[in-house]
Amino acid sequence: MRKTLLPFLVLALATGLACGSGGDTTPDDEAVATPAQGLDSPAADVTDPVPAATTEPAPATVKPLTCKQLQTASLGNAAQPYNGYRDPIPLVDGMWSGEDGVVVRLQAPCAIGELTGDKAADAVVPVLMDGGGTGKFWQLAMFRNVDGRPAYLTMVEIGDRTPIEKVAISAGRARVEYLKRPDDPSSTVDVVRRTSVYELDGNNLVEIGYFDDPA
Repeated sequence: MRKTLLPFLVLALATGLACGSGGDTTPDDEAVATPAQGLDSPAADVTDPVPAATTEPAPATVKPLTCKQLQTASLGNAAQPYNGYRDPIPLVDGMWSGEDGVVVRLQAPCAIGELTGDKAADAVVPVLMDGGGTGKFWQLAMFRNVDGRPAYLTMVEIGDRTPIEKVAISAGRARVEYLKRPDDPSSTVDVVRRTSVYELDGNNLVEIGYFDDPA
């Protein structure tokens, strides 16, 4: 009986050791866990796009008027008719002749400069109106600059037989020099040279001052 149990015990012990050693086996490759990127994980640097530089278009520059343009302009408009004429009178080479015998001529010199405040150079020019008699009426006509073209705006009566010698535009004002009889009838001189300064008020040239010098 003892001979029979001994081999059985040896076999059972060997079998138990084999089973125990198999439970301690470690896998050759271990999986490495990679943490998932969450909301708190640093994101890749992103550079905000820089908006393209934009430049404002330069304002269109209106060409100044020229004295030559006035030679074919028209005197008068609906708001301020010239000399009572219902329609504007068209000039040809700076002159116009009416059926009533009136002759109108532009006179030199004209002046170019800014008067309306819109940075477009306007024009003033002497006008001589001859009604056929002894009167020779001098006037100062103003043309505003509309897209580089002359548009009649207003006129100032200078006087009868008062020839305009000089005109100029500076600092938004028109300056006119002309010869006239003195205001004082007791004056010992027959003629004085008056310098008048005009400024645009609405659609009218208004005299803001003058002074007289001996002619």
